[in-house]
This record gives sequence, C-alpha cells and structure tokens, in this order.
Amino acid sequence: MNSRQLQAQTTKEHIMKVAKDLSKKYSYDELNIDLICKKAGVSTGAFYHHFKSKQGLIIEGYGECDNFFKENIIGKLKSQDPIERLLEYIDYQMDYAIYNGIDLMTQVYKSQITEGADFFLQSSRGLPHGLQSLVEDAQELGVITKSQSAESISSELLLISRGVIYNWCQNKGSYELKPYCKRIITNHLHFFKL
Repeated sequence: MNSRQLQAQTTKEHIMKVAKDLSKKYSYDELNIDLICKKAGVSTGAFYHHFKSKQGLIIEGYGECDNFFKENIIGKLKSQDPIERLLEYIDYQMDYAIYNGIDLMTQVYKSQITEGADFFLQSSRGLPHGLQSLVEDAQELGVITKSQSAESISSELLLISRGVIYNWCQNKGSYELKPYCKRIITNHLHFFKL
C-alpha cells in the first residue's frame, strides 16, 4: 500500500470512528453528513469519496462486525457441546444488536434492503461463514443430520436470528432479545438433531 492509499484508508477509518462516536449522542435521523464531516475535520467531498451515502457507513460498520465475528468469536466460544456452541454464537449476534441499540439496528435493516443487499446476502461474510462452520462441526460429530447441507441449515438459522432482531426492533425492544431468540433457535435445531 503506497502512502496515498494509506492516507485514504486512514481518512476513511477516521470518518467511521467519528460517526460511531456521534451515533452515541444522536439518533440516526439527527446525525447528518455535514455534522460528521465537521467533527471529523474533512470535506463532504472526502466523505463521498469513501462512502456512497450515510447508509454506506452502516454497511461498512457491518463489515467490521463480520471481521470481528470471523477473527474473534469462534475462538471465544466456551461450550464444548456443538449445539450449545451454535446457540452461544447466535447469542453474540444478539449481544451485537443490543449493544448497537434499536435505532441503529433499524437502520441496518433499512440499509440491507435499500443499498447493501449484495453485501449482506454473501454467505462468505464473517458471521454467516462462522455459523456454517459450527453447523459443519455439529454434523461431523453426528449431532446434527447431514440430510440437509450445512449451508442450508446455517442459512435458516441466520434467517431466524435476523428475523428475531427485526421483530425486536419493530416492538421497540419490548422483550428480552437473547432468551427469546435462544428459545426459537433451540426449537428449530430440534428438527436437525440426531
């Protein structure tokens, strides 16, 4: 990476950090590009050089989340039981949603639909890939059936977990996200257990 590319990467990361910090003080609707640029000390042209829109920040942030899952979560799972490892992994996904809050998670879903479908639907992303590897492990250990592919099972689990977060956002967090999701995922996994 040459010095120009390094400077561009540094600027992009700085804008992301400032936007994250501001998102703790402002709702997504209150947070505008002018404010982000002012606090970051960059021009709006610099912002648009790195991000297509404000929603581009969310897509980029979710990419960082995927990297975090890919590099950190699998190694942190405590359970030795394959089913419990799957549930623990999905629990981290719920922790991510809780940490970011309803406002930001609502924007994540909007961004997935309007601008980031190509990115969010990739099975090679960190979060889906990690889930699939855990399903593969469970299949190899003879705990989950091989009558359905690991990719298919993990896609279903991810569809459910995303749906639970979506529903939690719709209901303004009126229920405890983690136990609700765990119950639904556990019920679904029952169909795959040997």
